[in-house]
Amino acid sequence: MPDYSFIQGFDRTQLYEHFFWTEDPSLAVINPPVDTAGFGAAFPYFDIISQWVMNVFSGKTSLPEKEAMRKWCAEHMASLHVKRFYDSWLETIRIGLLSGLLPDPARDFSRYWNIISSMVKPAYLATPPAFPEHGMMDSLFDFRIARIRILSGLGNDALGYLLKKGDITDAEYRAALEIDPRQSISVHLPYSQTYL
Repeated sequence: MPDYSFIQGFDRTQLYEHFFWTEDPSLAVINPPVDTAGFGAAFPYFDIISQWVMNVFSGKTSLPEKEAMRKWCAEHMASLHVKRFYDSWLETIRIGLLSGLLPDPARDFSRYWNIISSMVKPAYLATPPAFPEHGMMDSLFDFRIARIRILSGLGNDALGYLLKKGDITDAEYRAALEIDPRQSISVHLPYSQTYL
């Protein structure tokens, strides 16, 4: 565990999203979350966090109210001794969306989709590929179904906007509307953090 004893009054359980100190968000810790294992490729993860911190410090991005940050900490930081799995690429996507650094899928689904359905390449965070670049194992996965399930979670207004914009087809629009909401996939791509 990192030693933060040199910071007077600092409590590591009060790091919102593991990075921003709730009591004074002008202090950010850019470090792997202390309760994680199985970290993965770190460069894009630290890059997106650094950009988020810079945007918060410069005023381009705001954090939630202090009470909301404390609530998040109470839910996620209370048991730091329990190890959990942390997928750095999926966290990079989640944090990139949360911080506004990646394309908003409700407004620009194609750019978002081309990032998440491509091979993991840090450069794609800054400039999404024009078309998804699939990996060697991607033929084992049905991306069409995943795409529809993610679209279905955006809601009718966003789907209508994306259809009108030409970002999705009429068939995708109709298929997304027919998905049982329990089968929708969040754009944040949640995953199990249970560490076995």
